[in-house]
Amino acid sequence: MADRISNLPDSIVSHILSFVPTKEVVATSVLSKRWNILWRSVPSFDFDYNHTDISSDKVEEAYSHFLHSVYSFLLWRDMDQPLRRFRLRCYFMHPLNIETWIKVAVSGSAKVRHLDLDMSCVLPSVVFSCKTLVVLKLTNLTVEDICFVDLPLLKILHLNHLRLLKDLDLSNLLSGCLNLEDMEVKNLVCESKGTFNRLPKLVRASIHEHLLPLEIVKDVEVLFIDWIYQRNLAFDFQNLVQLELMVQLSKDWHVVLEVLKHCPKLQTLVICIFKISLNLDFAGHEEVVLPYPEPVPACILLHLKTCSLKDYSGSIDEFQFARYIMENAKYLRTMTICTGNDADNNTHGEKLDMARELSSCMKSSNTCTLSFE
Repeated sequence: MADRISNLPDSIVSHILSFVPTKEVVATSVLSKRWNILWRSVPSFDFDYNHTDISSDKVEEAYSHFLHSVYSFLLWRDMDQPLRRFRLRCYFMHPLNIETWIKVAVSGSAKVRHLDLDMSCVLPSVVFSCKTLVVLKLTNLTVEDICFVDLPLLKILHLNHLRLLKDLDLSNLLSGCLNLEDMEVKNLVCESKGTFNRLPKLVRASIHEHLLPLEIVKDVEVLFIDWIYQRNLAFDFQNLVQLELMVQLSKDWHVVLEVLKHCPKLQTLVICIFKISLNLDFAGHEEVVLPYPEPVPACILLHLKTCSLKDYSGSIDEFQFARYIMENAKYLRTMTICTGNDADNNTHGEKLDMARELSSCMKSSNTCTLSFE
């Protein structure tokens, strides 16, 4: 078989290798004299260390090998070449020079565009003034200083399990990210008391509502949210076409409909059912939901095409909501019911009964397909 890759120009091969973990990129150096030099120009740093998959007697050896690989790459790579992508995941370990590595990635001629860090360490403040960044993903880090943020090219920002020290406010971090298009903010330990600027270019958001005011995501097209606590919304999500949220109590279905009244163009609705019994005396009790109030939200009547209920258990309230959607959504194409792997430990026969019960419901749309997974 012809070796087509070796016939490609160095720039194309380097670009292809930038999508491969760095450990494997360095391994190509044994292929030939050309490859021995080529890997040093790859514009990507991508290392992942997770000792949970390693036997206890080999953890120290594996960690030493990991550090050696990182140091070798930083030592031998061509420093005149830009480093466009820097991804480092190091679970449960804290390399001594980690802060230095990060500073190298965002300083000087590196011109990093994609920074993805998942580890337990203090994030150098220089990251927040890296003007070339387009993608920034931070997980399990501590932030001590965000007094100056200037990220004019940043389009994607994902923050998860981030800890902001006292007196640091999330609004400060977002103040210098006005060109964001995709934002995830989850599981943060921080204050949110400052004034949040509007993010005019934001298209997709995934947030825990208590961390951010909903006003700054009201213009998005796609929204994932744990729950909307602001029952009386004072604005509409005029551009929203896809919404995913959570239901925890039987009465929450009414709140879902109140929210849908503020989503006039919604086409896709995904609801994750996450119910926990707060009173053991009422275990197994199902609250009967009264008929839903009129009028039916306009998005259900005119725009809804896809509806999915995840972790469906067949309770009365869940069934009534599914029936309500099918009876009123005139343009519904797919109604998907996902029971999950262990939803209420339903037997195969019980799941068949749920499927038959839902199949018997009247459908307003002639093209609606009921999918039961």
